[in-house]
Amino acid sequence: MKPLVELNQISFGFERTTILDDVSLAIEPGQIVLLCGESGSGKSTLMKLINGYYPDNGGDLLSGTMRIQEQDMLSLNVVERTHYVRSIFQNARLSFSMRNLREELVFCLENVKTDPDKIDEIIARHTERFQLDYLLDRPFDECSGGELQRCAFICATLIDAPFYILDEPFANVDDETVAFYMAEIEAMQTEGKSFLIIDHRVDLWQWVDRWLLLDESGQLVDVSADVLPEVEQRDLLTANGIYTEWDHTKKQVTATSDEVLLEVNNLTLENVTEVKHRRWFRREQETHTLLERVNLTVPKGRMIGVIGPSGGGKTSFFMALLRARDYSGQIKLAGQDIQQMKKADLYARMGLVFQDPSLQFVKTSVQDEIQASFEAWGLSYDEADIVERLSQYQLEAMAERSPWLLSQGQQRRLAVLCMTVGDQELLLVDEPTYGQDAVNARRVMDSLASLTENGMTCIFTSHDLRLVDEYADDVLELKDKTIKKVNR
Repeated sequence: MKPLVELNQISFGFERTTILDDVSLAIEPGQIVLLCGESGSGKSTLMKLINGYYPDNGGDLLSGTMRIQEQDMLSLNVVERTHYVRSIFQNARLSFSMRNLREELVFCLENVKTDPDKIDEIIARHTERFQLDYLLDRPFDECSGGELQRCAFICATLIDAPFYILDEPFANVDDETVAFYMAEIEAMQTEGKSFLIIDHRVDLWQWVDRWLLLDESGQLVDVSADVLPEVEQRDLLTANGIYTEWDHTKKQVTATSDEVLLEVNNLTLENVTEVKHRRWFRREQETHTLLERVNLTVPKGRMIGVIGPSGGGKTSFFMALLRARDYSGQIKLAGQDIQQMKKADLYARMGLVFQDPSLQFVKTSVQDEIQASFEAWGLSYDEADIVERLSQYQLEAMAERSPWLLSQGQQRRLAVLCMTVGDQELLLVDEPTYGQDAVNARRVMDSLASLTENGMTCIFTSHDLRLVDEYADDVLELKDKTIKKVNR
């Protein structure tokens, strides 16, 4: 059988840094291949090279050829390539050009010259299949990270193609949603579609055809079970920050202060979405309640894990705590109503690491970003302080690089690094280990845990229940418009 996708001796890099070194890859029709590797190894770079983002938008293809269905991929223009390769970016937000899902789907269909009279029917059928009709008119800016990933999936699969590349497609979605979309991928495989899946959580993908590792030297290694003995496979993956099994011990909670840091009374959050009807030019408003009359207290010096289905309101809850969105009810920080506080005072005591870390960068280099964090807190620092921080988060080689050119995992570590420079009482961290290999995930969580030992309180969201079990003192579940403490 001839390969559907064939890469032959590909070398690619930026300026004088080689990211991919002599990479060769063949994927057959109907084959699902998992690509793993430590954070920053070049997995997303490989995806962007295959889908045509590179080298048109940066970098240098030093050598090699790429073919799909025997077509030279470099000779295809953007529209032509769309019919061969569909992809989902690791940061789903970057996948969209329009304001909401309905407009994005219309845009996709218009780009491939779909009959205008059939567009509404196609959109209705596709959104019903993927259970996303309720998101059609909600602005992307108001969607959760998990909802954005689901929207990106439906947009990628709207246009028929033989090959799909999914970069960390389920990092921000709950287990039930993961199972649903995996079933869809398997169904598409039976239709002859091929997939390249990039993911650090290899335990989710035991059933796929092949496992490939992109190692630190930029080379591909086949680590499939039928190629390597189990012990050799595990050792090689572990050496590259990938755990085939997450060995963890449930955190034993020790006695801490009973002093209440955060108090929430009768908190209600609502999303109001404007719905525009394309054919009748009528606008309506729809109200969706996320949280309803929630009461809770959070003690000082605790590590709190927040779980729940994607789109349930976890990020919106964080936004309310920071007064970054409207709410009804009362929120107190150390006994003081946050509505009575100046925002500058509130932000000096409470910090947030965004789910999309790139939204909080303001400088053009990693080193400058860290320096800006020290200066924002009025703290003195020297070069040794910067180097120590970079080393702690394994970012030494990235000091001069733009934060926006880092991998998603590296961006996440930089965001945590910068936000923990100061001395907040409460730190909110939205999906702290998104895009991280296992080693760096533990590195990030260990750094947050060490801060709570010094009296800071940390509330983090995660869909990785193993990680929550290992690090959280208390677990809160946000579900069905309420927040409840989980008995452990």
